[in-house]
Amino acid sequence: MTRCFFRIALVVVVFALWGCFTFPDIIKDVRELPQDHKVYIAKYAPVFDLVADKDQQTMDTQYNTLFFSPWHIEKSAHTLDEAVFEFKKYRERLGYGENGRKHTKTWIKSLAANARLQDYPNGGFRAITVDNTDFRVLPTAKPHFYSFDHVDGYPFDNFQNSGIAVNTPIYISHVSKDKAWYLAESSFAFGWIPARSVATVDQDFIKTWEAGRYAVVIKDKIPAYDENGVFLFKLPLGSLFPAGGEGADGIRMLAAVADTKGMAVVRNVVISREMAALKPMKLNAANMTRLTNELINEPYGWGGMYQNRDCSSMVRDLFAPFGLWLPRNSGDQAKKSGVFIDLANLSRQEKETLIMKRGIPYLTLIWRPGHIMLYMGEHGGKALVFHNLWSIRTRDLLGRKGKKVVGHAAITTLRPGKELRIIDLPGDDLLGHVSGMTLLVAFPDAAGTAALPGKRILP
Repeated sequence: MTRCFFRIALVVVVFALWGCFTFPDIIKDVRELPQDHKVYIAKYAPVFDLVADKDQQTMDTQYNTLFFSPWHIEKSAHTLDEAVFEFKKYRERLGYGENGRKHTKTWIKSLAANARLQDYPNGGFRAITVDNTDFRVLPTAKPHFYSFDHVDGYPFDNFQNSGIAVNTPIYISHVSKDKAWYLAESSFAFGWIPARSVATVDQDFIKTWEAGRYAVVIKDKIPAYDENGVFLFKLPLGSLFPAGGEGADGIRMLAAVADTKGMAVVRNVVISREMAALKPMKLNAANMTRLTNELINEPYGWGGMYQNRDCSSMVRDLFAPFGLWLPRNSGDQAKKSGVFIDLANLSRQEKETLIMKRGIPYLTLIWRPGHIMLYMGEHGGKALVFHNLWSIRTRDLLGRKGKKVVGHAAITTLRPGKELRIIDLPGDDLLGHVSGMTLLVAFPDAAGTAALPGKRILP
Protein backbone atom coordinates (compact mmCIF):
# COMPACT_ATOMS: atom_id res chain seq x y z
CA MET A 1 0.00 0.00 0.00
CA THR A 2 2.81 2.38 0.92
CA ARG A 3 4.72 1.53 -2.26
CA CYS A 4 1.61 2.05 -4.38
CA PHE A 5 0.96 5.41 -2.70
CA PHE A 6 4.56 6.46 -3.36
CA ARG A 7 4.21 5.65 -7.05
CA ILE A 8 0.99 7.60 -7.34
CA ALA A 9 2.55 10.55 -5.52
CA LEU A 10 5.56 10.43 -7.85
CA VAL A 11 3.30 10.49 -10.91
CA VAL A 12 1.39 13.47 -9.48
CA VAL A 13 4.67 15.36 -8.82
CA VAL A 14 5.97 14.61 -12.33
CA PHE A 15 2.79 15.90 -13.94
CA ALA A 16 2.80 18.97 -11.70
CA LEU A 17 6.36 19.73 -12.71
CA TRP A 18 5.47 19.13 -16.34
CA GLY A 19 2.66 21.67 -16.03
CA CYS A 20 5.12 24.22 -14.67
CA PHE A 21 7.50 23.34 -17.45
CA THR A 22 5.07 24.05 -20.27
CA PHE A 23 3.54 27.25 -18.89
CA PRO A 24 3.42 30.25 -19.11
CA ASP A 25 3.30 30.85 -22.82
CA ILE A 26 5.91 33.66 -22.86
CA ILE A 27 9.52 32.82 -22.05
CA LYS A 28 10.96 34.25 -18.86
CA ASP A 29 13.41 36.68 -20.52
CA VAL A 30 10.65 38.40 -22.47
CA ARG A 31 8.33 38.30 -19.50
CA GLU A 32 10.75 39.77 -16.96
CA LEU A 33 13.21 41.93 -18.92
CA PRO A 34 11.71 45.34 -19.85
CA GLN A 35 11.19 45.30 -23.61
CA ASP A 36 12.23 48.93 -23.92
CA HIS A 37 15.69 49.98 -25.06
CA LYS A 38 15.67 53.27 -23.19
CA VAL A 39 15.93 51.24 -19.97
CA TYR A 40 19.35 49.96 -21.05
CA ILE A 41 20.90 52.40 -23.50
CA ALA A 42 21.26 55.58 -21.42
CA LYS A 43 24.33 54.42 -19.50
CA TYR A 44 26.09 53.67 -22.80
CA ALA A 45 25.41 57.07 -24.38
CA PRO A 46 29.15 58.07 -24.31
CA VAL A 47 29.96 55.10 -26.57
CA PHE A 48 28.30 56.80 -29.52
CA ASP A 49 30.53 59.85 -29.15
CA LEU A 50 33.38 57.63 -30.34
CA VAL A 51 31.96 57.73 -33.87
CA ALA A 52 33.15 60.97 -35.44
CA ASP A 53 30.86 62.75 -37.91
CA LYS A 54 33.47 62.51 -40.67
CA ASP A 55 33.75 58.75 -40.15
CA GLN A 56 30.01 58.37 -40.33
CA GLN A 57 29.95 60.38 -43.55
CA THR A 58 32.61 58.08 -45.00
CA MET A 59 30.51 55.04 -44.10
CA ASP A 60 27.44 56.65 -45.61
CA THR A 61 29.21 57.34 -48.90
CA GLN A 62 30.26 53.69 -49.06
CA TYR A 63 26.68 52.68 -48.31
CA ASN A 64 25.30 54.74 -51.20
CA THR A 65 27.89 53.39 -53.64
CA LEU A 66 26.91 49.83 -52.81
CA PHE A 67 23.18 50.57 -52.83
CA PHE A 68 23.28 51.95 -56.38
CA SER A 69 25.85 49.45 -57.70
CA PRO A 70 23.33 47.34 -59.72
CA TRP A 71 22.86 50.33 -62.04
CA HIS A 72 26.58 50.45 -62.78
CA ILE A 73 27.30 46.94 -64.02
CA GLU A 74 27.33 45.73 -67.62
CA LYS A 75 26.43 42.12 -66.91
CA SER A 76 25.47 39.87 -64.04
CA ALA A 77 28.17 38.50 -61.78
CA HIS A 78 26.17 35.26 -61.48
CA THR A 79 26.87 32.33 -63.81
CA LEU A 80 24.50 29.91 -65.52
CA ASP A 81 25.56 27.24 -63.04
CA GLU A 82 24.41 29.48 -60.18
CA ALA A 83 21.08 30.11 -61.91
CA VAL A 84 20.50 26.40 -62.53
CA PHE A 85 21.72 25.19 -59.12
CA GLU A 86 18.43 25.63 -57.25
CA PHE A 87 16.44 23.74 -59.90
CA LYS A 88 18.82 20.79 -59.56
CA LYS A 89 18.61 20.97 -55.76
CA TYR A 90 14.83 20.87 -55.55
CA ARG A 91 14.39 18.20 -58.21
CA GLU A 92 16.01 15.93 -55.63
CA ARG A 93 14.10 17.39 -52.66
CA LEU A 94 10.56 17.98 -53.90
CA GLY A 95 9.14 18.91 -50.48
CA TYR A 96 5.60 20.01 -49.71
CA GLY A 97 3.33 22.83 -50.81
CA GLU A 98 0.99 25.13 -48.90
CA ASN A 99 -1.74 22.46 -48.91
CA GLY A 100 0.43 19.83 -47.25
CA ARG A 101 0.72 17.80 -50.45
CA LYS A 102 4.07 16.74 -51.84
CA HIS A 103 5.33 18.55 -54.93
CA THR A 104 5.64 16.46 -58.09
CA LYS A 105 8.46 16.18 -60.57
CA THR A 106 6.09 17.53 -63.21
CA TRP A 107 5.63 20.67 -61.15
CA ILE A 108 9.35 21.37 -60.81
CA LYS A 109 9.88 20.60 -64.52
CA SER A 110 7.22 23.13 -65.48
CA LEU A 111 9.01 25.80 -63.42
CA ALA A 112 12.29 24.97 -65.15
CA ALA A 113 10.65 25.15 -68.58
CA ASN A 114 9.20 28.57 -67.81
CA ALA A 115 12.58 29.79 -66.51
CA ARG A 116 14.08 29.08 -69.95
CA LEU A 117 17.59 29.09 -68.57
CA GLN A 118 19.00 27.53 -71.74
CA ASP A 119 18.87 31.12 -73.05
CA TYR A 120 20.53 32.65 -69.96
CA PRO A 121 21.16 35.57 -69.84
CA ASN A 122 18.47 37.04 -72.07
CA GLY A 123 17.95 40.26 -70.07
CA GLY A 124 20.57 42.88 -69.33
CA PHE A 125 18.70 46.00 -68.24
CA ARG A 126 18.43 48.20 -65.17
CA ALA A 127 15.29 48.57 -63.11
CA ILE A 128 13.82 49.58 -59.75
CA THR A 129 11.30 47.87 -57.50
CA VAL A 130 7.92 49.61 -57.34
CA ASP A 131 6.55 47.61 -54.44
CA ASN A 132 7.78 45.80 -51.36
CA THR A 133 8.40 42.37 -52.80
CA ASP A 134 10.49 39.21 -52.53
CA PHE A 135 13.49 37.53 -54.09
CA ARG A 136 12.45 33.93 -54.71
CA VAL A 137 14.78 30.96 -55.20
CA LEU A 138 12.62 29.72 -58.09
CA PRO A 139 10.13 31.66 -60.26
CA THR A 140 7.02 30.97 -58.18
CA ALA A 141 5.19 32.50 -55.23
CA LYS A 142 4.25 29.01 -54.05
CA PRO A 143 6.16 27.70 -50.99
CA HIS A 144 8.42 24.70 -50.46
CA PHE A 145 8.57 23.05 -47.03
CA TYR A 146 10.71 20.06 -46.13
CA SER A 147 7.88 18.91 -43.89
CA PHE A 148 4.48 20.26 -43.02
CA ASP A 149 4.82 21.02 -39.32
CA HIS A 150 6.12 23.78 -37.06
CA VAL A 151 9.49 22.11 -36.50
CA ASP A 152 10.96 21.85 -40.00
CA GLY A 153 8.06 23.32 -41.99
CA TYR A 154 6.13 26.55 -41.63
CA PRO A 155 7.22 29.34 -41.71
CA PHE A 156 10.46 28.19 -43.32
CA ASP A 157 9.58 28.41 -47.00
CA ASN A 158 12.75 27.26 -48.73
CA PHE A 159 11.91 29.21 -51.86
CA GLN A 160 12.06 32.51 -49.95
CA ASN A 161 15.43 34.18 -50.43
CA SER A 162 14.94 37.72 -49.15
CA GLY A 163 12.48 40.56 -48.97
CA ILE A 164 13.40 43.66 -50.92
CA ALA A 165 12.10 47.14 -50.17
CA VAL A 166 10.22 49.36 -52.57
CA ASN A 167 12.36 51.61 -54.81
CA THR A 168 15.53 49.53 -54.55
CA PRO A 169 17.89 49.58 -57.60
CA ILE A 170 18.23 46.20 -59.34
CA TYR A 171 19.77 44.68 -62.46
CA ILE A 172 17.69 42.23 -64.55
CA SER A 173 19.80 39.46 -66.06
CA HIS A 174 17.06 37.15 -67.31
CA VAL A 175 13.33 37.05 -68.15
CA SER A 176 11.10 33.98 -67.83
CA LYS A 177 9.25 32.53 -70.82
CA ASP A 178 5.90 33.95 -69.70
CA LYS A 179 7.55 37.29 -68.79
CA ALA A 180 6.00 37.12 -65.33
CA TRP A 181 9.36 36.69 -63.55
CA TYR A 182 12.74 38.41 -63.69
CA LEU A 183 16.01 36.93 -62.47
CA ALA A 184 17.44 39.98 -60.74
CA GLU A 185 20.16 41.14 -58.42
CA SER A 186 20.30 43.96 -55.94
CA SER A 187 23.29 45.10 -53.94
CA PHE A 188 22.59 42.39 -51.37
CA ALA A 189 20.65 39.49 -52.95
CA PHE A 190 20.06 37.52 -56.16
CA GLY A 191 16.89 35.68 -57.19
CA TRP A 192 13.59 35.66 -59.04
CA ILE A 193 11.30 38.66 -58.59
CA PRO A 194 7.73 39.19 -59.92
CA ALA A 195 7.77 41.36 -63.05
CA ARG A 196 4.77 43.33 -61.78
CA SER A 197 6.94 44.62 -58.91
CA VAL A 198 9.55 46.13 -61.25
CA ALA A 199 9.87 49.16 -63.52
CA THR A 200 12.64 49.75 -66.07
CA VAL A 201 14.89 52.80 -65.63
CA ASP A 202 16.83 54.82 -68.20
CA GLN A 203 19.89 57.04 -67.79
CA ASP A 204 17.83 60.17 -67.21
CA PHE A 205 15.97 58.48 -64.39
CA ILE A 206 19.22 57.18 -62.86
CA LYS A 207 20.73 60.66 -62.99
CA THR A 208 17.69 62.09 -61.19
CA TRP A 209 17.67 59.32 -58.61
CA GLU A 210 21.37 59.48 -57.79
CA ALA A 211 21.17 63.13 -56.82
CA GLY A 212 23.56 62.74 -53.88
CA ARG A 213 21.19 63.71 -51.08
CA TYR A 214 18.93 61.09 -49.57
CA ALA A 215 16.24 60.58 -46.98
CA VAL A 216 15.75 57.41 -44.98
CA VAL A 217 12.60 56.08 -43.35
CA ILE A 218 12.78 55.75 -39.54
CA LYS A 219 9.28 54.44 -38.79
CA ASP A 220 8.13 51.07 -40.08
CA LYS A 221 5.53 50.42 -42.76
CA ILE A 222 4.27 53.98 -43.08
CA PRO A 223 1.99 54.90 -46.02
CA ALA A 224 3.32 57.13 -48.79
CA TYR A 225 1.05 59.33 -50.92
CA ASP A 226 1.82 61.37 -54.01
CA GLU A 227 1.10 65.08 -54.39
CA ASN A 228 -2.55 64.31 -55.25
CA GLY A 229 -3.07 62.23 -52.13
CA VAL A 230 -3.00 58.93 -54.03
CA PHE A 231 -1.66 56.01 -52.00
CA LEU A 232 1.55 54.58 -53.48
CA PHE A 233 2.92 51.97 -51.08
CA LYS A 234 4.11 51.45 -47.52
CA LEU A 235 7.66 52.39 -46.58
CA PRO A 236 9.72 50.07 -44.39
CA LEU A 237 12.19 51.36 -41.83
CA GLY A 238 15.63 51.70 -43.39
CA SER A 239 14.43 52.31 -46.96
CA LEU A 240 16.22 55.06 -48.93
CA PHE A 241 14.87 57.75 -51.28
CA PRO A 242 16.27 60.86 -52.99
CA ALA A 243 15.62 63.90 -50.82
CA GLY A 244 14.25 67.12 -52.26
CA GLY A 245 14.77 69.21 -49.16
CA GLU A 246 12.96 70.07 -45.95
CA GLY A 247 9.93 72.25 -45.55
CA ALA A 248 7.42 73.21 -42.90
CA ASP A 249 5.37 70.15 -43.78
CA GLY A 250 8.27 67.69 -43.48
CA ILE A 251 10.89 66.08 -45.70
CA ARG A 252 10.24 66.10 -49.43
CA MET A 253 11.48 63.10 -51.33
CA LEU A 254 11.06 61.31 -54.64
CA ALA A 255 9.30 58.00 -55.15
CA ALA A 256 9.13 55.79 -58.25
CA VAL A 257 6.11 54.07 -59.77
CA ALA A 258 5.59 52.27 -63.08
CA ASP A 259 3.83 53.89 -66.02
CA THR A 260 1.63 51.97 -68.48
CA LYS A 261 4.70 50.89 -70.46
CA GLY A 262 6.53 49.55 -67.41
CA MET A 263 8.95 52.47 -67.19
CA ALA A 264 9.78 54.14 -63.87
CA VAL A 265 8.38 57.62 -63.37
CA VAL A 266 8.91 60.01 -60.47
CA ARG A 267 6.33 61.08 -57.93
CA ASN A 268 6.75 63.67 -55.16
CA VAL A 269 6.14 62.57 -51.60
CA VAL A 270 6.23 64.46 -48.29
CA ILE A 271 7.04 62.56 -45.08
CA SER A 272 6.90 64.07 -41.60
CA ARG A 273 10.13 64.42 -39.62
CA GLU A 274 8.82 61.86 -37.15
CA MET A 275 8.84 59.27 -39.91
CA ALA A 276 11.91 60.13 -42.00
CA ALA A 277 15.31 61.78 -41.64
CA LEU A 278 18.04 63.05 -43.89
CA LYS A 279 20.66 60.36 -44.31
CA PRO A 280 22.86 59.66 -42.46
CA MET A 281 20.95 60.00 -39.23
CA LYS A 282 23.23 61.03 -36.36
CA LEU A 283 24.51 57.94 -34.56
CA ASN A 284 23.68 58.70 -30.94
CA ALA A 285 21.88 57.08 -28.01
CA ALA A 286 18.58 58.88 -28.62
CA ASN A 287 18.36 57.84 -32.27
CA MET A 288 19.48 54.28 -31.56
CA THR A 289 16.78 54.02 -28.89
CA ARG A 290 14.20 55.37 -31.28
CA LEU A 291 14.99 52.85 -34.02
CA THR A 292 15.43 49.78 -31.83
CA ASN A 293 12.16 50.48 -30.04
CA GLU A 294 10.43 50.82 -33.40
CA LEU A 295 11.44 47.22 -34.15
CA ILE A 296 10.59 45.70 -30.76
CA ASN A 297 7.95 42.95 -31.06
CA GLU A 298 8.02 42.92 -34.86
CA PRO A 299 6.82 39.48 -36.03
CA TYR A 300 9.52 37.14 -37.26
CA GLY A 301 9.63 36.77 -41.04
CA TRP A 302 11.83 34.03 -42.49
CA GLY A 303 13.73 35.60 -45.39
CA GLY A 304 11.51 38.66 -45.09
CA MET A 305 8.26 36.74 -45.61
CA TYR A 306 5.04 38.72 -45.22
CA GLN A 307 7.10 41.94 -45.25
CA ASN A 308 8.47 41.07 -41.81
CA ARG A 309 12.13 40.63 -40.86
CA ASP A 310 14.34 37.78 -39.81
CA CYS A 311 17.42 38.24 -37.61
CA SER A 312 19.80 39.56 -40.25
CA SER A 313 17.35 41.82 -42.08
CA MET A 314 16.37 43.45 -38.78
CA VAL A 315 19.99 44.27 -37.94
CA ARG A 316 20.64 45.42 -41.50
CA ASP A 317 17.67 47.79 -41.58
CA LEU A 318 18.45 49.08 -38.08
CA PHE A 319 21.86 50.40 -39.17
CA ALA A 320 20.78 51.67 -42.61
CA PRO A 321 19.55 55.09 -41.38
CA PHE A 322 23.00 55.65 -39.85
CA GLY A 323 24.68 54.95 -43.19
CA LEU A 324 26.31 51.73 -42.00
CA TRP A 325 26.15 49.05 -44.69
CA LEU A 326 25.69 45.42 -43.64
CA PRO A 327 25.40 42.38 -45.91
CA ARG A 328 22.09 40.48 -45.95
CA ASN A 329 23.32 37.10 -44.67
CA SER A 330 24.08 36.64 -40.96
CA GLY A 331 27.37 34.88 -41.63
CA ASP A 332 28.53 37.67 -43.93
CA GLN A 333 27.42 40.26 -41.39
CA ALA A 334 29.65 38.59 -38.82
CA LYS A 335 32.67 37.97 -41.04
CA LYS A 336 32.61 40.99 -43.41
CA SER A 337 31.37 43.94 -41.36
CA GLY A 338 34.15 44.79 -38.92
CA VAL A 339 36.64 43.15 -36.55
CA PHE A 340 35.63 39.54 -35.99
CA ILE A 341 36.61 37.88 -32.70
CA ASP A 342 36.44 34.09 -32.67
CA LEU A 343 34.62 32.63 -29.65
CA ALA A 344 33.94 29.13 -30.94
CA ASN A 345 36.30 27.15 -28.70
CA LEU A 346 35.44 28.84 -25.40
CA SER A 347 33.12 27.65 -22.67
CA ARG A 348 29.78 29.35 -22.22
CA GLN A 349 31.07 31.35 -19.26
CA GLU A 350 34.24 32.36 -21.11
CA LYS A 351 32.19 33.52 -24.09
CA GLU A 352 29.88 35.69 -22.04
CA THR A 353 32.75 37.16 -20.02
CA LEU A 354 34.68 38.10 -23.16
CA ILE A 355 31.59 39.54 -24.83
CA MET A 356 30.96 41.84 -21.85
CA LYS A 357 34.64 42.80 -21.65
CA ARG A 358 35.29 43.56 -25.31
CA GLY A 359 31.89 44.15 -26.84
CA ILE A 360 30.75 47.71 -27.57
CA PRO A 361 27.08 48.08 -26.58
CA TYR A 362 24.81 48.60 -29.61
CA LEU A 363 27.79 48.53 -31.95
CA THR A 364 28.68 44.83 -31.72
CA LEU A 365 27.11 41.81 -33.40
CA ILE A 366 26.97 38.39 -31.74
CA TRP A 367 26.92 35.48 -34.17
CA ARG A 368 26.02 31.85 -34.02
CA PRO A 369 25.82 30.01 -37.37
CA GLY A 370 22.46 30.93 -38.86
CA HIS A 371 21.63 33.68 -36.36
CA ILE A 372 22.81 37.23 -35.63
CA MET A 373 22.16 39.41 -32.56
CA LEU A 374 22.90 42.96 -31.48
CA TYR A 375 24.84 43.16 -28.23
CA MET A 376 23.21 45.66 -25.86
CA GLY A 377 25.65 45.60 -22.97
CA GLU A 378 25.65 44.16 -19.45
CA HIS A 379 22.54 44.01 -17.29
CA GLY A 380 22.42 42.28 -13.92
CA GLY A 381 25.74 40.58 -14.59
CA LYS A 382 24.56 39.10 -17.90
CA ALA A 383 25.00 40.06 -21.53
CA LEU A 384 21.81 41.23 -23.20
CA VAL A 385 21.03 41.02 -26.91
CA PHE A 386 18.36 42.33 -29.24
CA HIS A 387 17.34 39.89 -31.96
CA ASN A 388 14.44 38.63 -34.02
CA LEU A 389 14.05 34.92 -33.35
CA TRP A 390 11.59 32.22 -34.27
CA SER A 391 12.07 29.71 -31.46
CA ILE A 392 14.27 28.40 -28.67
CA ARG A 393 15.08 24.82 -27.75
CA THR A 394 13.42 23.09 -24.82
CA ARG A 395 14.22 19.82 -23.06
CA ASP A 396 11.72 17.95 -20.90
CA LEU A 397 12.10 15.79 -17.80
CA LEU A 398 12.96 12.78 -19.94
CA GLY A 399 15.65 14.65 -21.86
CA ARG A 400 13.57 14.96 -25.03
CA LYS A 401 14.22 18.01 -27.21
CA GLY A 402 11.48 20.37 -28.31
CA LYS A 403 10.91 23.95 -29.47
CA LYS A 404 9.15 26.94 -27.97
CA VAL A 405 8.05 29.55 -30.51
CA VAL A 406 8.91 33.17 -29.67
CA GLY A 407 8.29 34.58 -33.14
CA HIS A 408 9.23 38.25 -32.75
CA ALA A 409 12.01 40.73 -32.07
CA ALA A 410 12.91 40.74 -28.40
CA ILE A 411 15.44 41.70 -25.75
CA THR A 412 16.84 38.57 -24.10
CA THR A 413 19.88 37.16 -22.38
CA LEU A 414 22.13 34.81 -24.33
CA ARG A 415 20.28 31.92 -22.72
CA PRO A 416 16.61 32.60 -23.52
CA GLY A 417 14.24 29.86 -22.39
CA LYS A 418 16.72 28.43 -19.89
CA GLU A 419 13.80 27.73 -17.54
CA LEU A 420 12.35 25.38 -20.18
CA ARG A 421 15.41 23.13 -20.20
CA ILE A 422 15.41 20.85 -17.17
CA ILE A 423 18.67 19.31 -18.37
CA ASP A 424 21.22 22.07 -19.01
CA LEU A 425 23.33 21.13 -22.04
CA PRO A 426 25.64 23.62 -23.84
CA GLY A 427 24.18 22.75 -27.22
CA ASP A 428 20.65 23.66 -26.19
CA ASP A 429 20.98 27.42 -25.83
CA LEU A 430 22.17 30.34 -27.92
CA LEU A 431 25.28 30.94 -25.86
CA GLY A 432 26.49 27.38 -26.37
CA HIS A 433 26.38 27.89 -30.14
CA VAL A 434 27.86 31.41 -30.25
CA SER A 435 30.89 31.33 -32.55
CA GLY A 436 32.01 34.94 -32.67
CA MET A 437 31.44 38.63 -32.15
CA THR A 438 31.97 41.48 -34.60
CA LEU A 439 32.95 45.00 -33.55
CA LEU A 440 31.37 47.42 -36.01
CA VAL A 441 33.44 50.21 -34.45
CA ALA A 442 36.99 49.12 -33.62
CA PHE A 443 39.89 50.50 -31.60
CA PRO A 444 43.64 49.89 -31.94
CA ASP A 445 43.64 47.16 -29.30
CA ALA A 446 40.00 46.10 -29.97
CA ALA A 447 39.27 46.40 -26.27
CA GLY A 448 35.98 48.14 -26.91
CA THR A 449 36.09 50.53 -23.97
CA ALA A 450 34.91 54.10 -24.25
CA ALA A 451 38.07 55.52 -22.67
CA LEU A 452 40.36 54.50 -25.52
CA PRO A 453 41.40 57.15 -28.07
CA GLY A 454 42.22 56.55 -31.72
CA LYS A 455 38.88 55.13 -32.80
CA ARG A 456 38.33 54.14 -36.39
CA ILE A 457 35.43 52.91 -38.45
CA LEU A 458 35.74 49.63 -40.29
CA PRO A 459 34.60 49.61 -43.93
